Amino acid sequence: MPIPTLAEWLEEWSASRRHHLEASSVASYRIMADAYLLPHLGDVPLDALDVRRIEATYATLLTRGGRGGRPLAPRTVAYAHAVLHRALVDAVRLGVLATNPAAAVTLPRHAVDGRPPRRLRVWDARQVGQFLVASADHPLADLWAVALGTGLRRGELLGLRRRDVDVEAARLTVAVAVAEVDGAVQLKRPKTGRTRTVSLDDHTLGHLDERLRSSASAGADAPVFADATGGHLRPRRISDIWRAYVRTLPLPPIRLHDLRHTHATLLLAAGVPVKVVSERLGHTKIAMTLDVYAHVLPAMDRDAADRFGQLLSGD
Repeated sequence: MPIPTLAEWLEEWSASRRHHLEASSVASYRIMADAYLLPHLGDVPLDALDVRRIEATYATLLTRGGRGGRPLAPRTVAYAHAVLHRALVDAVRLGVLATNPAAAVTLPRHAVDGRPPRRLRVWDARQVGQFLVASADHPLADLWAVALGTGLRRGELLGLRRRDVDVEAARLTVAVAVAEVDGAVQLKRPKTGRTRTVSLDDHTLGHLDERLRSSASAGADAPVFADATGGHLRPRRISDIWRAYVRTLPLPPIRLHDLRHTHATLLLAAGVPVKVVSERLGHTKIAMTLDVYAHVLPAMDRDAADRFGQLLSGD
């Protein structure tokens, strides 16, 4: 049997993955492959893939693999590599390949010009306050406020059901998420596959309570943030609305997902333990939190040293 090209194998592999993974995960794999792997490696037979060719592809992506030929972030290259590695693991398992060349690849940690990866784009506490005042009359003001107050992912926000919010206990449960696959909205488990509980501050709780009161006649499984028909909002549409709106504000433009980063960064800067922040975000490992928010840690270390000095001096 002839050895398939990478394009042929990824087509077969992604079709088989539909029986094991969420549809949104398979769709995400296909998007990554189509955008970053296939243009460079799609015509290469699997047995002709080697470490040098794969690493050269990643170097090209770092240089000009983004939109309009702009550099691609190392984290995105790592995601593309994860897709390739997983697909080739299964190729070995099924006897299509003898070994997995992606297993020996060294991932780039920095852009090819030597600059470190870009820091997260977040707002500080003053900018958050400005935003909450400026956006108070926006139709999605409650959604933005809850995103800032909880650090939930976009799909988790849109999947939030009325019964997931406990106003009396001031907490919510992240149990389902919304994904958009082939233009259709689907419900799935949260990204990590497990539920989590997030405590709410008074401001965030007020926004949720107001939202629940405005749709008091809806059922327990109705989305908290619903469209005009009472159904789930579309994730891509919400991101489009955010991008257009944030450009009108006298604030540095950030992505909708950066509200999650803002939430975490402000908590860490305020001295909240990394373990607590990690659990609020739903990270599976604390190492992930430490990696993503490493830029906050030096300031926390400085603050810890200053506090210890105050203890010794009796201040």
